[in-house]
Amino acid sequence: MSAFLYLTLLLVFTACMVLCDWRWRLAFFRSARRSAAVIAVTLTVFLAWDALGIATGTFHKGGSPYMTGLDLAPHMPVEEPVFLFFLCYLTLNLTSAVGLRLGAPVPDRRCDA
Repeated sequence: MSAFLYLTLLLVFTACMVLCDWRWRLAFFRSARRSAAVIAVTLTVFLAWDALGIATGTFHKGGSPYMTGLDLAPHMPVEEPVFLFFLCYLTLNLTSAVGLRLGAPVPDRRCDA
């Protein structure tokens, strides 16, 4: 079980972000299409950044008993895209929450798919 601990925690924390998003209509529950586009672009940039770092030898996978050991590519553990998605989603939720708290005009498009 410890081999899946990191991935499990990432998924649990992502589920908590979904609950926050649902409760306060922060990102996907406010505008699903726009949020998906933002996540897709930022996730693509971060994965390209990782690929460049791996190709130049700057990034390498460290050993941890809490990771699955499954790789999508050399030095690219399966947990990496999940972590990057969580990071992007967290940032999107936080910036939306701050904007709403400060009274910034945010379009309300609950009906878009």
